[in-house]
Amino acid sequence: MQNNEQINKFQTEDFITTGCFVTGSKEGFFTSSPLGSCVAIVAYDKSKQIGGLAHAMLPGKSVKGNDNKYAENIIANLIDELTDLGALKTNIEICLVGGANVLKRKIDNIGNNLIESIYEILKKKKLPIKAKSLGGFERRSVSLDLSSGIVTYTVGDSINKVLFQFTVEKQL
Repeated sequence: MQNNEQINKFQTEDFITTGCFVTGSKEGFFTSSPLGSCVAIVAYDKSKQIGGLAHAMLPGKSVKGNDNKYAENIIANLIDELTDLGALKTNIEICLVGGANVLKRKIDNIGNNLIESIYEILKKKKLPIKAKSLGGFERRSVSLDLSSGIVTYTVGDSINKVLFQFTVEKQL
């Protein structure tokens, strides 16, 4: 597994796997690896064109330190890195994708637990959710185009669809 330092050095397209996140500004294209019960958190400051994508696997916070597989850890690290790049926390908006029960087990609640955990974390951090594609039984993927602020996603074998477009504010 690559660490976040390595991921941030890529320039054009980044493929984000479980427990990893990537950030950038103005240019770049980030895509999640396939999401089953995992949830991708797309965060974007449209005024600065600074954004990122995180791939969370587990609800809550790690008891063993800073493990980015956990929702609370990876969201905190994603937001910290976005603000280090110049994003304003008050301008960051969120899209969520994933959290499916792809094995179709009646007692499998990991996706739902992860979704609820992320909702609580984002509410506590006062980060608004602008769009989401969550739950169900099919895998998903999500992409963020930093220059346009467009978030696209797939469900199962579907083609890419626009989930949300952060309205990019052109700077003079």
